[in-house]
Amino acid sequence: MPNQQKMPEDDKGDKQAMKKIVIIGADNAVASHITGVMDFFQYCNTYWQISNRQISNRQSKAGGQAEGQVVADLFECKLASPDGQPVTTSSGIMINAYSPDIVDNADAILIASAHAYDRPSFAHYLHAMQPFFKPLHKANHKKIPIGAFCSGTFVLAETGILDNHLATTAWWLSELFHSLFPKVELTLDKIVVQQDHLYTGGATTAYLSLCLKLLEQMAGEQIAAQMARIILVDPNRASQIPFMSLQQLKGHKDEQIGKIQQWMQSNLSETFSLDELAERFSLTKRTLMRRFKQAVGDTPVNYLQRLRVEEAKRLLETSAISFEVIVNKVGYGDVSTFRKLFVQLTQLSPKVYRERFNVAYG
Repeated sequence: MPNQQKMPEDDKGDKQAMKKIVIIGADNAVASHITGVMDFFQYCNTYWQISNRQISNRQSKAGGQAEGQVVADLFECKLASPDGQPVTTSSGIMINAYSPDIVDNADAILIASAHAYDRPSFAHYLHAMQPFFKPLHKANHKKIPIGAFCSGTFVLAETGILDNHLATTAWWLSELFHSLFPKVELTLDKIVVQQDHLYTGGATTAYLSLCLKLLEQMAGEQIAAQMARIILVDPNRASQIPFMSLQQLKGHKDEQIGKIQQWMQSNLSETFSLDELAERFSLTKRTLMRRFKQAVGDTPVNYLQRLRVEEAKRLLETSAISFEVIVNKVGYGDVSTFRKLFVQLTQLSPKVYRERFNVAYG
């Protein structure tokens, strides 16, 4: 524990009132994305009470006063549901909730993620969350901090609040997010994106990084830094990119392009041109480019580069073979060029990637 903590103060220098955090969620919400947020702010309260009680006791002893000063909590964290009834989470756990009215008095709002992965499951959750849309717009108008992460970002985007704003979500939901919310400037190179009072986070455990950002905003850098140490979250982890892969939940209906993708995957060490690839599958080069882009969302060359980097990542994660050998296995002759491509697509050097993701050989 640090030697001294100062109580957050408002503009008048008085002790700051306890902040009210409201989590909003509906049935099929992810349980840990509710309880985890509640636990985080309870940890903040416990840390705050212990550290300040120690300070108070030391000061009391020095001044000959009685010990045991009561230290107020920093945060009150509650769950609101669309009808005020308990939320049945995707794992079947029921969590008691309050009515949407408590959102009006919130000092910050966090949107619980749903166990959703396709259009039908998202449509159901977004419909269930509609009673919160008006309160969210009111909070946005008042510039109350609003946070959403993983699939919860879909709820905030559905309200229109994220239109023309930079935001992020779970990397493996990016294609669906793009198709549903084209007005949102989606980025995947950050775990947490903050624009003014709006906070969005990436996949699953990104809620911890988002909560740290909110904590820093609401209680100061010092307590946020200390909580990062306590819960073992690197406050400097900034990007989802090292965790991304091509194995996204995204399909297309072009069977021939699917066969081409499979052939490319099976022949990464081969050297071939676009003309040769098109001829192999009885297409013109122009048709190949057009249909591949339409089905996959990328050019064949870029897709092949990403496949090769994915295979290099797999080999770095699961073996001790040298990067030079890996480069040869994935069909590149120039180690330096592939190293630059690897860094570009993962934001990590091959050495750092192996150290981070290969437990056995790192």
